Amino acid sequence: MIDLDLPEPLMLALRWLLLIGPIFLVVVMAFVRTTTTREKIGGLFAFLYGVPIIFITHSMAVHFGWWHYGWDALMVDGLPVDIILGGAILFGPGLYFTFPRVGPLLICLPIILGLHATVFGSLEPLVFAGPYWFGGVLFVFITAHIPAIYLAKWTAEDRRLPMRCALLAIMTGGLILVVLPSLIMHAMGGNWALLDRPVWSTVFAVPFLILASVIGLSANQMLCLQGGGTPIPLDPTKRLVRSGIYAYVSNPMQLSAALIWIILGIYLQNIWIVAAAGMAWVFVQGMVRWHNRHDLLKRFPNGWPEYKQNVPEWRPRWKPWIAAPAKLTIGKAELWPRLQRAEGLSIEIRDGTTRYQPAGEPRVFEGLEARLFALTHVNFAWAVAAHVVLLGLLAAKYTSARIFDSNKVPA
Repeated sequence: MIDLDLPEPLMLALRWLLLIGPIFLVVVMAFVRTTTTREKIGGLFAFLYGVPIIFITHSMAVHFGWWHYGWDALMVDGLPVDIILGGAILFGPGLYFTFPRVGPLLICLPIILGLHATVFGSLEPLVFAGPYWFGGVLFVFITAHIPAIYLAKWTAEDRRLPMRCALLAIMTGGLILVVLPSLIMHAMGGNWALLDRPVWSTVFAVPFLILASVIGLSANQMLCLQGGGTPIPLDPTKRLVRSGIYAYVSNPMQLSAALIWIILGIYLQNIWIVAAAGMAWVFVQGMVRWHNRHDLLKRFPNGWPEYKQNVPEWRPRWKPWIAAPAKLTIGKAELWPRLQRAEGLSIEIRDGTTRYQPAGEPRVFEGLEARLFALTHVNFAWAVAAHVVLLGLLAAKYTSARIFDSNKVPA
């Protein structure tokens, strides 16, 4: 361990350098290397992923005593905002733009073993290292920094779509569930104090938070598997998605965010977090509707207007709206009576593997996946229940597979 023993003014200057340095690095490398549009998008996604995950992991570090920060300026929940943003910039667009052809593990390993292992314990009063600081550093790199660089790389190369969507879902969840409520409570008052909450309120809130999250996560999953893209317009879908949860509501991710803030605000007894649900409405009224007019309408002129006319933005339909029937091939013994009342589902009884294919979609689902997708045609309650299982089932199948390494979508 190297003992820097720097005076406090130099340590304060080092803190600012940890923000200004990464910004300067990104600007210089973006112009020196003449980065492509997709590389810039990848760098942006990496930064957006890094902000909430660094915030969450460093909050855990402070909570468990791995380390804590000195000074009080520009702090949120004991974390320096400038260092969080600087870390997200450096371990995202900064290092990716600098070493675009080097694997993220090879980029980060020298930093872990070299820089952190030699000087981390000598940075007081910038940071005070606890007894298990090195394990905390490894945890931050594994969960925040390395995935961020992979996200930039995969986005720039347009491959590993399920993994990209999974990381973007984690990013969105971190922003909605942790970062934004923390900022609201920092500005308006309030605290997490989860252990001080009544047990009955936690038992009541958690299932509703899970169900609200399922609506958004299932939308992300459908955009990936059936749309061939991500939820972010900078990396859009290649096909219009109108099945699954999208057959009931056209803005499921915004609906999910609004419900989460309402439930979380009630649970934390914070009216300002409840009021944040209004942000989702403003976002839909402004950005989402603008995107629909200037992107979806132009890319899908034959499908979007009809879909928009029949599927509401906020209040989910009880029965799905299906433009063209999906096809379900199933054995007679496996035909559940409930499926006979499904909407927009053409059922063919035939021996063999159960198969489900939405109209106009290249992908065919088989077995349990097919049965679950068939349930999404019954009503909104059954659709949410089916998506609860599909989230885990399809995530395990596709995030570990390499079938999305190219733009070709397998049947």
